[in-house]
Amino acid sequence: MRQLRAIHAAITVTLTLVIAVIAAAQQTGAPTAGSATSPRPPQDVRYSSSEADFVVGRQVHLRSTRTFIGRITAVDDDHGFPPDRFPRARMKAVRIERRDGPVDWVPVERITRIYVVR
Repeated sequence: MRQLRAIHAAITVTLTLVIAVIAAAQQTGAPTAGSATSPRPPQDVRYSSSEADFVVGRQVHLRSTRTFIGRITAVDDDHGFPPDRFPRARMKAVRIERRDGPVDWVPVERITRIYVVR
């Protein structure tokens, strides 16, 4: 039991010190490990991730690699989706005609997690 208390005390002191160091680094503006190792790439202004820009005629690209997926051919403000696979049965959706042929209806809600338009 004494060993567990000693281990708990050591972990508590260590965590307190780590939190204090991180807080001090943030106050002084010093880079933390996460910010120093992953600089943000510059925004490409030709691509938009705004849900309002997903309109008919726009090209759809993968967000991560900017690979061309297809073109938006229609917008439906009240499209029906299977309720067991989507958060709501009726949502705003865009119809994407994929470059390899198939046509898919995709809900606009959270579409920017995967796609951007140009």
